[in-house]
Amino acid sequence: MVAARAWGWIGRLFKRRQPSPKHPVLPVAGGEQDDIVEPLREAGRRSRVPGWLAAFRTRIFTGLAATGLFLFGGLATLVSDGLTNGVDLVVTRAIQSIGLIGFGPLMIAVSAFGFPPQSLLLVAGIVAVLWLADYRTEAGFAIVAGGSAVLTQAIKAVVARPRPDADLVTVLAGATGHSFPSGHTLFYVTFFGFLAYVAYANWKPGRFRTAVLWFCGALIVLVGPSRIWMGQHWASDVLASYALGLTYLIVLIQVYSRYRFGRTTLVGPATAR
Repeated sequence: MVAARAWGWIGRLFKRRQPSPKHPVLPVAGGEQDDIVEPLREAGRRSRVPGWLAAFRTRIFTGLAATGLFLFGGLATLVSDGLTNGVDLVVTRAIQSIGLIGFGPLMIAVSAFGFPPQSLLLVAGIVAVLWLADYRTEAGFAIVAGGSAVLTQAIKAVVARPRPDADLVTVLAGATGHSFPSGHTLFYVTFFGFLAYVAYANWKPGRFRTAVLWFCGALIVLVGPSRIWMGQHWASDVLASYALGLTYLIVLIQVYSRYRFGRTTLVGPATAR
């Protein structure tokens, strides 16, 4: 009963309409499980926009992400040559000197989503919701978006940059491994960035779509400062992850859009598949 109410609430956020005498909801075989899952699937179907519009929005999104292809290589070179050390120290001390009420707890809360096991549970939970809402292609690509941690570890091993020294800056909590690039930031850009893209490109305007865009956008913007404030990464680590995350995201979106929309054109609804 509680689960049914929860799915019904999600359906209302997707602007699911109540059944009417003209459009009755037929009973579905399968018992209580179908009564829970089918409203979520219906909400997912109602939220979709035409394929041509989704394809147009895809081009806008990927155009913004293309700059990451150029920024990461430059930052990686500067970090390897030690040319960012002075700027990194100044930025870290400036961010850690912010004394606004609630700023510290906010930074800790933002970073919390990127630590295991909550990061794994978050990905699993969102993938499950997408799957039940009949966004199964999106669920599969969301897993790939969350798998950017593999790329992070490979680059960390190559660059092997030490984490910030507690003698230079305040280190709130110890972290193991190397510093460049920031795994939290890369994960947030790729995973929450993909979720934002799915909401922006596929869903009709509404409160739930707006909430998803704001939530994902806020996490992406704030995770970088949070990693610096906690003393676990330098500013160049964070900026490189933003750039690399955009690169990863643009490739993922291009593959997804080709798989999802095929040869959909931008002429109008009449030409959409």
